[in-house]
Amino acid sequence: MIKRTCLILAAAAVGLLVAAGLYQVPWWASLSGLAVLALGVVSLLSPLYGLMATVFTLIISTANAYYLVVNTLQIHFYPYYIPLFCTCLGILAQAARHKQRLRVRTSFLPIILLIFCAEVLTVLWAPHFYWGVANVFRLSLNIALYYSVVLLVDTERKADILFKTIMASALMTSAGVIAATTYSYDLHHYFTTKFALELHFYTIRAGGIESWNQSAGLLTVASILAAGYAVLARTLGRRILWALAAMYFFCAMLLPASRGALLGFLGAAVLFLLVHPLTRRLFLKKTTLFVGVLVIGILVTTPEYIDRLMVGFGYTGELLFSKKKAASTSDSDATGLSTRFKIWKSGFRDMGDKPGTLVAGLGAGGFTYHVKVFEIHNLYLAFFFDMGIFGLFLLAFWAVVFFLRSRPVFDRYEAWLLRPPDGFRASRDFTCVMFFAALTTVVSELAIHGLVDYDLTSFVSRYAFLYLAAYDVALRLAEEQCGFLSAAGGLAALTGPGGEVAQAIAVERRDAA
Repeated sequence: MIKRTCLILAAAAVGLLVAAGLYQVPWWASLSGLAVLALGVVSLLSPLYGLMATVFTLIISTANAYYLVVNTLQIHFYPYYIPLFCTCLGILAQAARHKQRLRVRTSFLPIILLIFCAEVLTVLWAPHFYWGVANVFRLSLNIALYYSVVLLVDTERKADILFKTIMASALMTSAGVIAATTYSYDLHHYFTTKFALELHFYTIRAGGIESWNQSAGLLTVASILAAGYAVLARTLGRRILWALAAMYFFCAMLLPASRGALLGFLGAAVLFLLVHPLTRRLFLKKTTLFVGVLVIGILVTTPEYIDRLMVGFGYTGELLFSKKKAASTSDSDATGLSTRFKIWKSGFRDMGDKPGTLVAGLGAGGFTYHVKVFEIHNLYLAFFFDMGIFGLFLLAFWAVVFFLRSRPVFDRYEAWLLRPPDGFRASRDFTCVMFFAALTTVVSELAIHGLVDYDLTSFVSRYAFLYLAAYDVALRLAEEQCGFLSAAGGLAALTGPGGEVAQAIAVERRDAA
């Protein structure tokens, strides 16, 4: 099968080269065609490769084609669409060949499908039908990405590949961020008044190949994952290299000057130090050290970041590291937070004018259509603006499921960390360490950064689904490990309601209080 596929690929490659020569196709178009062909064949043989290509290219948004749907609202076509399509074809091909079922045990996919059905229904009262369909299309891509991750990444080895691919994508992002501090590039080629190709850098706040908030968000995730690998490292040299990688991603995260990403990183890290049993007793010491490293990193990379933070929290005096005054910065909405309050207020006003939308929402894309922005800038409000009160119910249901699925695993690991069973060493256990790392990334990017960024259907919503899918994978592996160790290791007495470890947890929590 593999030999036959290689022969077909070679023949197709020769055919493409001959056709390119006959019709004088540019060299870059020929190479792109060969790359897409190779990716498609490889994805048919092993969809996991297509998925990793999707994750790696997910961050690239400055090279895209877009179509103007209505007003200034555009539907973009990004590079990651191609490997995602190939991945989905590969999943179907492998399922048909091996007669495999496509069902997968996942914590959150049923709720996501319920959200999808609700979004499709809201198209009926969306203010612009085609814009509503465009938003549902993007949500469909997000769900396809989520499903592909939870279906294909089902072992520790594959999870390791996924996390390292995310960090490789962040490394490419950091290069774009650094380049955007010096270089600028902007190229648009219009085929019609509505359809165009664009290639540019986000240089206003050094986003690089993606907007500054999303670049900083991915670098935050990479920094947390790298810190997890530093804990797992078995030699001093590897531990130092991974720690330096975590610091590098952290410093690169500061360059775009995204307050949401920084506060998400800070809040998640401090919360982790507070609830993690091995750092809880040293909370003040660890937090002081962390804040010290944070301040030093800001002063070394982007000292004007301190001015942005002070202005964001209401400071109106003379700035310390920037030339402009805080008052002028706030007046021009350069802080970003005041702009968000304005657009949210406008959205609430639109819903107040039509009381029925309080129950049913503005519909898919309704908020962006009325306010004329490209995203809601709040993951929580996205449920309300799109689906009304029913959306808030779905959000609350999602939060409850998240807590109920995560709490038992967290308690079990907490028990093992306090009194490790025979053969269990947390700092050497991949599933345990990466469960805490993935949970920290979700708290950082979705729970905290999601207060001022992301939503369900815009072009930046794909990151929320990727981070949640990565946590779903880590949670599933952790559930399998905890259940296996309890059954095979005779630990039921230790981890049960009346066991010694349960008592140790109670004592530890009492001492901490």
